[in-house]
Amino acid sequence: MTAPAPPPPQQPGQPQPLQPFQPQPPAFDQSAPYGYATLAAAPRKPGNLGAGIALGLTATLAGAVAYGFIMKAANAQWSYFAFALALVIALGLGKVGGRHPVLPVLGALCSLLGVFLGQLFFIFLVLHQQYGVGPTEVFGSDLGDTLTGWRSLLDAKDVFFYGIAAVEGFLLTRRFGRD
Repeated sequence: MTAPAPPPPQQPGQPQPLQPFQPQPPAFDQSAPYGYATLAAAPRKPGNLGAGIALGLTATLAGAVAYGFIMKAANAQWSYFAFALALVIALGLGKVGGRHPVLPVLGALCSLLGVFLGQLFFIFLVLHQQYGVGPTEVFGSDLGDTLTGWRSLLDAKDVFFYGIAAVEGFLLTRRFGRD
């Protein structure tokens, strides 16, 4: 018996017989499925811890003043104010400070401080409108009396606002630090 004869050579311009699929090697000499190269993630820029903390503290003070003015204008305190204050502080800490593990804790503390200072500023605004007292009288030698008055005004609603500020300050700072 003789072996089958090889197929006749193909003439140019005639269709070529189908060849079995042979996978191509991956690009860039990397092993990857389907012949595509895997792409490495872009390196993250490290956050600037000092600038993040400075911006967070600045946002705390500015947010506390705004918080006091908003409470005075609305003559009420709403949980949205505490959330907005925590959001502003977390933006500064997380976006500029980066992923440092101390920043979410600092975000919670700054949010608590912002709500506290905002409430004190609200008390100052009310006392200034009703009695004409200046900031040196409220925050100076009579600070103890101001804090006693603040403590007497605290209720369960205020504890709720402090809780919102602390939790959201922590979570939002951690979230913005990841992005």
